[in-house]
Amino acid sequence: MIEYLALAAFLAVVSVLAWSPSRRRTVVRRLSHNLEKGTNPLSAHLSEKTSTLGVEEPCPLPTPLDITPEQVATYDDRPWRPFRWPYHQTMSIFKLDINHWIDMDKWYVRYLQEKQRLNEKNGTAACDWLPESELACQELLDTVVEHLVHRYPKLFTMTGISTVVNHVTKETIDLKADHPLHLLSKLTKEDYYVVQKRDDGRHYLVAAEVPFPGGSFSIQTKIGKHLNVIHEPVPYYKEKLMPSMERYFGRMKVNEPVERASWYVSWDYNLDVSHVYNDKHTEETVRQVPYENFVVRVERQTLRRLPKSRAIIFTNHPVYYKICDMKDEPFVPSIIKKVMFEAPEDIIKYKNYPMIRDYLVVYLDQLIERQIEMGIIKRDDPIRTSANYPFAHFITKPFVNSSERVDVTNKPEA
Repeated sequence: MIEYLALAAFLAVVSVLAWSPSRRRTVVRRLSHNLEKGTNPLSAHLSEKTSTLGVEEPCPLPTPLDITPEQVATYDDRPWRPFRWPYHQTMSIFKLDINHWIDMDKWYVRYLQEKQRLNEKNGTAACDWLPESELACQELLDTVVEHLVHRYPKLFTMTGISTVVNHVTKETIDLKADHPLHLLSKLTKEDYYVVQKRDDGRHYLVAAEVPFPGGSFSIQTKIGKHLNVIHEPVPYYKEKLMPSMERYFGRMKVNEPVERASWYVSWDYNLDVSHVYNDKHTEETVRQVPYENFVVRVERQTLRRLPKSRAIIFTNHPVYYKICDMKDEPFVPSIIKKVMFEAPEDIIKYKNYPMIRDYLVVYLDQLIERQIEMGIIKRDDPIRTSANYPFAHFITKPFVNSSERVDVTNKPEA
């Protein structure tokens, strides 16, 4: 052990010599100070954000939220409004406040019930994994449980080293009784994708629990595949996102989680909507749907790296917002209409807007005129993204601001 520490200290000093004189002086002063206090200079130095040996600072634990099981039934999550114009096909990701990695809301119990039903019905089509993901899946479960008991201390408690109580569902869960992905479905409403780097230096999907796919995603055709294969159907992925995606995943740090949100228009409240647009009678069916039933389905997504396995965890869960409930929010009807008719053609087709826009535009125009008459917007106002993007305009203190945006494509974002 002594020889190992001596070698490690030597390597640290060698790396310090490659730094600028001012940085060398700063680090040497810290090491000297720790030596005088009798502190191991190596361990002290490793506590920095990124040490000379490449050790990263861990992701912080969340701040406790004082919410009781009884309050969950009426608790609202952050109001997402990921509407932007002009529309650019970018990842449009933001720094994630770790408090919001796994959010809680009044739909929590419904999501968990639907998860159980869909997992039992769909089997490996909803949840599957490769043997190489074993350590990552276990670390994911451990990380989620740790997050839940710290963030929601009145909703989740540990009763032993491997037992957690969900006080919302009143279920005691043995964390060793099943595969980690199956156990996660009893704790959170998120879908999970586990991505790992293989020996070729590229990232692959090695495990997934996805009972709530928002489109045509199929675990059976994606498991074990490279990121580029997984994103093949996404418009402009090859041209705009592919060159930077692998590079971004490779340099992602443990303490730099991010989030994003995408959206599309629907009239179906099912959480599994894999086939909602596949019915050959969709265009006829849509014209029978009352305008007030149309919704925006927001896919709320996060990315974070686990420290031990180095796996990257992608989470997703859908949130529904009625268009009629957003009728008084500036430019929301205007941007929805604009995107449905004037976004890049491949985006319009990908989101199936030609099937519904000619019917829905009548209602959107009514809402736009209403905003003009009420003075919410002016007729000659340029349509623009809200300053609180990607959240609702009425949030007095935005959860995120433009300076925190992370743009992996280096393309200006509206």
